[in-house]
Amino acid sequence: MDFLSSLLDANAAFALNGRDTTNHCPMALHALHEMGATPAQLQHFFAHWQSTHSLPAGTENQGDEEERRFVQLRQQLAIRFAEEGWLPTFEALLSQRLSPAGGAFHPLIRFACALENGHQGEQAAALAAWQCKPLILPAGTGAPCRDVTRLLARLSAQWEGSSWQGEWITARLRQVAADPRWPDSLPRSLEEGTEVLLQLAEAALPLYWQTRNFTLLHLVTGSRAAAIVARHLPAELQEPWQTLMWQAAAAAYITVGAPALGSQRWPDVSGLDWEKVLPLAIASLDDHVIKLVHCCWREQARSPRHGAHYLAVAARAVGLLNTDAGRSAA
Repeated sequence: MDFLSSLLDANAAFALNGRDTTNHCPMALHALHEMGATPAQLQHFFAHWQSTHSLPAGTENQGDEEERRFVQLRQQLAIRFAEEGWLPTFEALLSQRLSPAGGAFHPLIRFACALENGHQGEQAAALAAWQCKPLILPAGTGAPCRDVTRLLARLSAQWEGSSWQGEWITARLRQVAADPRWPDSLPRSLEEGTEVLLQLAEAALPLYWQTRNFTLLHLVTGSRAAAIVARHLPAELQEPWQTLMWQAAAAAYITVGAPALGSQRWPDVSGLDWEKVLPLAIASLDDHVIKLVHCCWREQARSPRHGAHYLAVAARAVGLLNTDAGRSAA
């Protein structure tokens, strides 16, 4: 853990806008560490990222208001967290209705990693990045909905096949938020007592398996991150946090055309196991592969009923399954 911590400390030298280096790199380092990467493997990934993706903080971002704000916020939050912890700041951001989808879910996932590894500087950096990539989704005005499955079905009926411009996930999310149809199509609430975060995770995985959509990959890893954050929140913040998350998931789902979830044809994974998958993920220099495999590996232990499905997604990500194996059944 000391070596991981030193690399997370070193990440502070990277610019926020260096192709999202300050969000991607620490998340991948955390995932690699948990999956059993050696210090040499962690250093190899860090060096690769530094040479191929990063921008040094302050050199190529002079005059960038967002970059200056990020650095200032990170420093201010680090001092504040040392005195009072992260929860008061997080509660204030919830009251502002900052969406967990802001920054394409990256600040959320980074924050969840920081909660797991206990790195206070990373906690401050993640919440600073969240504020620098703010997204506020208008609240729904439609009729209440019973659960996540029905929510997605309702959205699919209204938005399936919709197309949104822009290369970046966040840009498409902003278009959904600005669409005048959005408030009426989103329910005011989900039924009380609904296990929202568990349902989101269980819906995100087959949607990603069916579509292989990059945005939905982030919904898989983001759903797990949201559950990690929820485990650290007091009872009075659970409902506001879950509401922001299912609204974020709804918006992300619409940005990819709200595809109807078909019945899945999951492959036989009896010849596969995590001992084969994890070393390939650790050897990968693709941060999205690393994070996805780590998420699936951790979630299969929490959701044995879907363990084979998580293994299939992870095995496909590292190339152990045929790339066409996950198409929907007719």
